[in-house]
This record gives sequence, structure tokens and C-alpha cells, in this order.
Amino acid sequence: MQETRINNKWSVKIAIFFVALAGLGLWGLYDALIKYPAMGEAAAEWAEREYLAAAQDSGELLVASVPDPDAAMRDLRTQKESLQLESSSAAAGGQARRAITRLKRLEWLESLTIIGQLSAEHTTFDDPQDRLETLRTEHENLNQPKPLAAYDIPMQWVFVVVGFGGASYLAYLMVNVSRRKYRYEEETHTLKLPTGESITPDHIAEVDKRKWDKFIVVLRLKDGSSHRLDLLRYTPLEEWILEMEKLTDGYEAPEEDESSDEDAPGDETAKREDQAAHPS
Repeated sequence: MQETRINNKWSVKIAIFFVALAGLGLWGLYDALIKYPAMGEAAAEWAEREYLAAAQDSGELLVASVPDPDAAMRDLRTQKESLQLESSSAAAGGQARRAITRLKRLEWLESLTIIGQLSAEHTTFDDPQDRLETLRTEHENLNQPKPLAAYDIPMQWVFVVVGFGGASYLAYLMVNVSRRKYRYEEETHTLKLPTGESITPDHIAEVDKRKWDKFIVVLRLKDGSSHRLDLLRYTPLEEWILEMEKLTDGYEAPEEDESSDEDAPGDETAKREDQAAHPS
């Protein structure tokens, strides 16, 4: 009794998709845990320096600490439009500088929010002047880093879920397909399904080939049941079905094209694969 095996072309295609999706998941994981948090921290430190420098300019450096950053950020967001107007007023003098300081404070707090560091631990200073000088020294030869958008890090987790989720599904699919076996008895032309059921040509009422171009065939039996078979995943299942079809009641051989008389038996599959890859 013959037994099906997994089609090499199908398994290679699945393996390629598995590697691509797993790679996407690993890439997203690296970005979510390492790359983007590091970029966010660099942008937050730059915003911190800008805030402290503005506070020094407005004479508020010694009170630059923000003990309750959540409340401060909510309050600053409600004042943002009025602060922008004040900061652009050339005649406002000290009032404009204080408005600029608050806008810089808001930018700093929002940058900390993006990387999950909006807490008093990161927004209070023992010595604001020393912190400002340290940041100026560290940033002396650096360009301003690109700030993160609020969706940047969450988007990387989407890639992680899509990549690892898709790869997990393909791994499950491969294991599931490898466990399923079709068996064929050549002498009696009996096809044994993975469920244990057996089908002979006498049982078949119709071989439904409406999705033959997609490597799907449906065996409709005389008892009213039907079985959908995937011819792409399993080989040589297609050959067995064609052999059984010739022995069904009322079978009529298709008219042969003279130009294809010399085609090999396996050419039909190759043609369908080519059509699927290059649709007209």
C-alpha cells in the first residue's frame, strides 16, 4: 500500500514564509526592547537639556524639578495654546521666557511618557545646574536625535505579534500536515483517508474539479457525503485521484489536444503551477 508524502514545493514555500515571519518577529522584538527605547531615551535626554537650559534662561533652574509629572503634564497640555502665544510675544520679555520653559517642560515630559519613564524618579534633580552641565558635555558633539512618535514602540509589538504569530501558525500547519497520511491500494484502487474512511471508484458520484486550478478537488460520494482534498500539500495524491476517476461510473475521457500528445503525465500539474504563478 502506497502512502502520501509532503510535497517538496509546498514545504519549501512554507519554510520560506516561516523564516520571513520569524525574522519579522525577531526584528520587531529587537526594535521594541532595544533600538527604539534607546532612541527614545536619547531624545528624552535632549529634551531634558533643552528644558533645563530654558529654565536657566528664565531664572527657574533651581525649581526645575517636577515632583508630580503626571499632573504637571496634564496641566501643561491644557495651557499649551496660551503658552505658545506668550512665547512668541516679543514684548513679553520674562513672561515669554517662562512660557518657553513650560513648553520645553511639556516636550520633555511627553518624551518620557513614550518610553515609560514618566515618574518622579526621572523628573526631580538633586542639583539641576550640575545635571545641565553634564548633559551639555555629553551632547557637545552630537546632533539632535529624532524624537519618537507615540505609536513607534507599540507598532514594533504589532510586528512581534504578526511575525511570531504567523510563524507559529505555519509551524503548527506543517506538523499537522505531516501527521496526516493518505494511503492507496493499487490493486483495488482504494483510497484510505487520514480519518480511516476508505473510498473506491464505486463510491464516487462525482469528482468535482471546479477548483482544480487551485489544487483542490472534492469527491462527492453516492451516499451524499463529500471529501475536500488538497492536492498541493500531498503527493502523489493527484495521480491517485485521476486514476480513480477513470474507473467511476459514466467517466468520459477528455479530448486530447494533438499538440500535447507527447506531454508527460506530470505536465498537467506543472502547467497549473505555472498558471498560478503567472496568471494571465
